[in-house]
Amino acid sequence: MLSPMPVETIFLAMNKEMEFLVMQKKKHTSALIGVAVVVLLLIGGGVWAKGYYQDHYVGTDYYTMVPMGYDLTPQMLHKQDGSNVGLGKDFELTAYNEQGEAKDVVFTVRGDDPAGYPQPGTYIYVKSSKYLVNGWNVVDVSEVPSSVLAQIGAR
Repeated sequence: MLSPMPVETIFLAMNKEMEFLVMQKKKHTSALIGVAVVVLLLIGGGVWAKGYYQDHYVGTDYYTMVPMGYDLTPQMLHKQDGSNVGLGKDFELTAYNEQGEAKDVVFTVRGDDPAGYPQPGTYIYVKSSKYLVNGWNVVDVSEVPSSVLAQIGAR
């Protein structure tokens, strides 16, 4: 026959069981908080990355014309660290979208021969994001929207 356990032993065993359960719950809660933090960081990073992509790589169509008398003299081009990359020309122009909104755009043409640069009177299509010129090319006047031609002519 089994001898009865003293009440203190029973309470001690129950107390240890309760402590074990509380610790398990704390571990479970900590794990859930950790997972929630990781999920929030991933969502926040995704939102930031989308905004960065939109601001830098999704562009709007703009058009401009190289003004008559624009200086096409080649200049030494430099990287951000100041080192030379060769001769070329930075074109700093005002371009317009179809809604008539103006934007200052800058693009670089490399080479030491100004004959290879867009010439004065040439129309240029520019794809520009909030921060970058994503591309440009020379276009015929027939490809320039009439609303933009009016803006270019008004300069």
